[in-house]
Amino acid sequence: MMLLGCTPKLPDCVIKTADATANPTPATVGTQANQLLIGIDGSGSMLGHAQAADASRWRNLLQAVNLSAQTQGLSSKAFRIGGGTAQELSGERVTLATDPCFFKGCGGYSAVASSLQTLWDVQPQGGSTPLRLLVSDLEVNQSDISSLIGAVRKDLLKGASAGVLALKLPFQGQVFDAQGVNIHTGKLNRPLYLLATGKPDQVSSLLQDIQRNMAQKGVTTQELSILDGNTGLQTLTVKSAAAIPNNKGASGSPVRLQNITYSPSNNGNYGFVRLNPGATGLVLATTTPWSGGTTRPDLGLVRLERIPTSPNSSNNLGGVRLKSMSVAGSNLRLEFDIPSSAPAGLLRATIPRGSLPEQWWLEWDRADPKAAGAREQTEGLLLLMTTLGQQIGMNAANTPAAALCVAYQHT
Repeated sequence: MMLLGCTPKLPDCVIKTADATANPTPATVGTQANQLLIGIDGSGSMLGHAQAADASRWRNLLQAVNLSAQTQGLSSKAFRIGGGTAQELSGERVTLATDPCFFKGCGGYSAVASSLQTLWDVQPQGGSTPLRLLVSDLEVNQSDISSLIGAVRKDLLKGASAGVLALKLPFQGQVFDAQGVNIHTGKLNRPLYLLATGKPDQVSSLLQDIQRNMAQKGVTTQELSILDGNTGLQTLTVKSAAAIPNNKGASGSPVRLQNITYSPSNNGNYGFVRLNPGATGLVLATTTPWSGGTTRPDLGLVRLERIPTSPNSSNNLGGVRLKSMSVAGSNLRLEFDIPSSAPAGLLRATIPRGSLPEQWWLEWDRADPKAAGAREQTEGLLLLMTTLGQQIGMNAANTPAAALCVAYQHT
């Protein structure tokens, strides 16, 4: 009888990345900021919030920003952002943005296009990590986030973190896609975002305070993401594996690869699947049973590779490909197409630190302007959030956010 301790061991599933010293290390976070730099996006795509029948929600948000700054003990300086400049508002009055002219370009305001990055060009009072807050629909022209990311990155390299509070507020007017094409005209609840950067505890405290204030005003559709690199550091691994269709395979049984039998009992970070004739693929998940979630096709966030079991093993995927990704809360589910011609072996699906999307990023991202619900989504949101996450997550840990491994064979 083979003893459990002698059962052949598969290669490690979770592989550490290059040593942390290989990545640029952010500067030490400075002292607490005593000033909040507030930018209000003055572009025309924001107009619908100010002219909605229930524009009080927009006013409530601006008041909540003011109140939270004061309760955090911060002085504030407010700017109208657009047209490549940050125009300082007199008397720190963010509530000037309740005037529709603020977005139309009338009454002393010129019409401006989005240039969200200019808030990060404003120089703060010396000696502290800048605390900035952008209020915007994050509809960047042509979905080009490079200027915004480049500007934010300057603060991130100084040790700042980032956070995003997302809300859906009443809106009345025109909704455009990133190419300026009108995709809806009328009333709806439309996404609005508060993007903050600064010292991690200040970013978190400020956004949570605004979230509480808005909840007390009756705004129930809110989501909050804090991207400080200190959450979810434990790598997600596989907890269930099955064939597709489920009745065309067996899970949890030993598999035989290159004349060696491997058992699940000694390889806890692997799923084990036998694919019977008629199976088209397999599914891996970080929890069982799976429930709910949001599903999208391959988003380019997952790195798929074969794990060699010997020096002569091929790394050719043989037609294996990721079919879809699903996210439910903090859990992940991946479906793979596996042709019958693909050789048996080991697969590893890795998502780098900072690239694992939260469920609401998928739900609020506008993937198809023609799809139902597109008018209540934001084009380029997922790319912006994952790119911000990658910038911060690259120094958080030297293990991936998720590493799902499976051993499979055809029967």
